Amino acid sequence: MLHITNLSKTYGRKRVIDDVTLSIPSTGIHVIGGANGNGKTTLFKCLAGLESHTGQARWYDDSLKPHVSIAFDESAIHDRLSGLGNLSALLDIRRSEVVCNSYIRLFLDAQLLAKKTSSYSLGQRKKLKLAAAFAYERPCILLDEPASGLDKSGRNALHRAIELVADTTCVIISDHEGLFHQDLISSEFTIRQGKIDSTQNWKSESHE
Repeated sequence: MLHITNLSKTYGRKRVIDDVTLSIPSTGIHVIGGANGNGKTTLFKCLAGLESHTGQARWYDDSLKPHVSIAFDESAIHDRLSGLGNLSALLDIRRSEVVCNSYIRLFLDAQLLAKKTSSYSLGQRKKLKLAAAFAYERPCILLDEPASGLDKSGRNALHRAIELVADTTCVIISDHEGLFHQDLISSEFTIRQGKIDSTQNWKSESHE
């Protein structure tokens, strides 16, 4: 179970995340919606330990940071390396393991992995970041606007990867376009001006 308690983030005098308190089950697909500029990405950065904040984010009784992986547009890619080299370095695994990883193969074929990422399109760079987030196999995955910039094959790969892990993993997705149908998701939260404005549980099952 992910427990977020009184989490706030301020830049100067502007409070971007305002006293967010949530409990999210340890499995299933959970969507955080809301228009751009309302704090979704900042909230994700706080949860991943990439931004300082007040309040807490805990995975059961432990800090959340060692239990989470994240994919967002600002994730670093080393353009002097190939896709294979980037993933080997990010995941700290041998290149042979990268090629065999089922999540990576969903998003990137061998030909694309062999190319330097300096030649990648925006959509291909997004696929690499998503592949890394799933290949970490952490119990909680944060996906910030994951479908943005993906072509049809990329979106199909994304949906397939989410379906594969949803029974054993807490997948939290920020989405302002409504791309994830309620039949697929367990719960949905709306963030507005840094506050959780509404909550909808689509499935009654809870996994604590």
